[in-house]
Amino acid sequence: MTILGWIVRLGLGLIGLGTLGLCGLALAAPLHWILALFGAWDRLIIVFGFVGLVAFWLGKWRVLAILQSVALLALLFFNLRVPTIYPPSSLTDLEAAGGQTLVWANIHDNRLALMSLARLPEVKRAKAIGLGEVPAFSNLRELFPSVGHPEFATPSKETWGVETIGCKLLKQNDDLSVFEGRNFGLKARCDGFTLFVLHLQNPTRGRGEGLSVRNLELTTLAEAVAKETGPVVVMGDFNTTPSALPLYNLLQTAKLKRVACGGPVVGTWRPIDWRGTKLDRVLGLKVTIDHVLVRDVEVLACKVGPDVGSDHFPLLVTIAQAQSVN
Repeated sequence: MTILGWIVRLGLGLIGLGTLGLCGLALAAPLHWILALFGAWDRLIIVFGFVGLVAFWLGKWRVLAILQSVALLALLFFNLRVPTIYPPSSLTDLEAAGGQTLVWANIHDNRLALMSLARLPEVKRAKAIGLGEVPAFSNLRELFPSVGHPEFATPSKETWGVETIGCKLLKQNDDLSVFEGRNFGLKARCDGFTLFVLHLQNPTRGRGEGLSVRNLELTTLAEAVAKETGPVVVMGDFNTTPSALPLYNLLQTAKLKRVACGGPVVGTWRPIDWRGTKLDRVLGLKVTIDHVLVRDVEVLACKVGPDVGSDHFPLLVTIAQAQSVN
């Protein structure tokens, strides 16, 4: 083989090794907080992994190509094993009239984002709204006049900014807490189903503590939902990607299905510094950590809403009316 041939082969091998390393970091993400970012972008890493596989194959690095194939199959398995519903993103006016719209949005303590959300037509028609990181002293009754919420007008401190309006808030939420004085979510009784709204801990916080707390919250949530009888909708910021093992365990324990809002590759979060940049328009760079999960509920449509000014994008889901829900 000529020197040029060896240089090309070595270059292809380095490309493959780089992508193999990314695949390994994505697979190891549930094991350590500092790897969570790689796990969050696992679907994009799968694309890079296929590029690396081709590089290994063209460079005749057969053993490494086999290792890359195993890593890719593992990543695909973790993504495909999750019980998922793929509803359409939109409905006709006639179809939408036969359902009720629910909204989730993590506002990230941004008052302008909260106001922008309130102006969306789908939000004005919503039957129930879940919110995360609501700014203190926000007048929710004034912002969402069309949604019934007699219990309160301003956010509760116990939930650290998690709120739900439009359904009857249940006072006992101790089963959605892992620390005294702080609930990571709320439970409400809606028309024909029980609604859980939540915001879980960021796994990258506190050098490992955040990851442990988030996993404990997911286990606690699984137990709470499993005890609930009848149709259930769970929505919120899980700080967990679809392929993560703790989310899969939640779905299995509570008999839930994930709703793929907008399809398999549409994400819900991106660093707020990307807003308006070219990165913001690259498919696959947004991470899916906000979810809608359902049990015994017919989902008619679900989509990721427009940018309202937060680093999270809202989720807009339409489910069948109560009398149509099995």
